[in-house]
Amino acid sequence: MSSIELPEAPAIPGLRFRSIQRPADDAAIAVLMNECAAADEVPSRETAAQITLWLDHPSGFDPELDLVFAEVDGSVVAYGQAGWEQDNDGGENYEVYGNVHPAWRRRGLGSALMRWAEARQRSLAASHPRAAERRLESWSYDSETGRRALLEANGYEMVRYWFEMDRPHLDQLPDVSLPDGVELRPARPEDVRGVWELEVEAFRDHWGSTDESEASFERRRDNPLNDLSLWIVAWHGDEIVGEVVNRINVPENEELGLQRGWLGSVAVRRTWRHRGIAKAMVAASLRVFRDAGMTSAGLGVDAENPHGAVGIYESAGFQISERGRVYRKPF
Repeated sequence: MSSIELPEAPAIPGLRFRSIQRPADDAAIAVLMNECAAADEVPSRETAAQITLWLDHPSGFDPELDLVFAEVDGSVVAYGQAGWEQDNDGGENYEVYGNVHPAWRRRGLGSALMRWAEARQRSLAASHPRAAERRLESWSYDSETGRRALLEANGYEMVRYWFEMDRPHLDQLPDVSLPDGVELRPARPEDVRGVWELEVEAFRDHWGSTDESEASFERRRDNPLNDLSLWIVAWHGDEIVGEVVNRINVPENEELGLQRGWLGSVAVRRTWRHRGIAKAMVAASLRVFRDAGMTSAGLGVDAENPHGAVGIYESAGFQISERGRVYRKPF
């Protein structure tokens, strides 16, 4: 851990900035994220174990260099985050993100951390080979009005929406058959890499970025929320042709008062698209959650998904419950 100087830091008594201190900051990040989410009516929560997973297997960022923490009298009140990703369009996205505790907002901390992250990203980009396009990137739920205002005041423009969709009950589930020769089989530990590889391949033609690093696989393999009995894997012979990495986040459900299952990474191999596999896997996922005692289901989706994903989910009984925005700013 080392002190960090931010040249335009607000004049707050007892304020200092520092680099990461592990493992204590794993829990500190989770606590701060959850307090901010509760204040901003964001329907998600993080655990220290999930933050540890992210920090133990970093890709596109260095925890020692790309995180900065703001403390007041020894208590973490905010943090800023940088990192970068190779976009599927050949460009590079340089992340600018962070959280400020609700009790410490509107004192200049968010602006100071944003300036730090932008400076860090410009320095990092200068060390990379020239890309087709470089842009600073951040994101916000619609309900995060303070974050949106800060981004827009600093030249960021909204370029894309994403949706979170909910199926508020698990009654009257659809029954959708698979194409001939395709079957669902229970997921096994030896299938985890193949499922991840299919996901990487399937999302290469989607908007945004696809993390193909070994660290990305390690995060999938070691995720504390993994329960292979919930996963849906579609096979044709010896080939995986579709998958849904389903999860039940028990701590999040307890915090939010839900019994919700989450459909993650619904993906179909490109050569098998438009044959009803995604619809069948979504229907199977809902049955898995119902049998596990859940009463609702949720998922996230790009609002302009080119393969009709929003319509597929609506046909399965999902409805849009939250909207988020991706912001970008050219270098």
